[in-house]
Amino acid sequence: MRYSVRYECTNKNWVVTDSTTGDAIVGTYKSKASAYRQAYAEEERWQKIEPVTSYADKIREVLPQSLVVR
Repeated sequence: MRYSVRYECTNKNWVVTDSTTGDAIVGTYKSKASAYRQAYAEEERWQKIEPVTSYADKIREVLPQSLVVR
């Protein structure tokens, strides 16, 4: 996935990051549900724009070679 959600203990916030831009923060939320809602919405939005083949190629780059099925 392009977007990920993590919890920052120091600020007590849920942070949504974009892995294609060097883990840039795209949203900060107090609730976990809101953070995941944005991450999934952003993911769906970009899947409509990017070709499916390039998305599959990106997944193959991220996963270890032992898990890739060709």
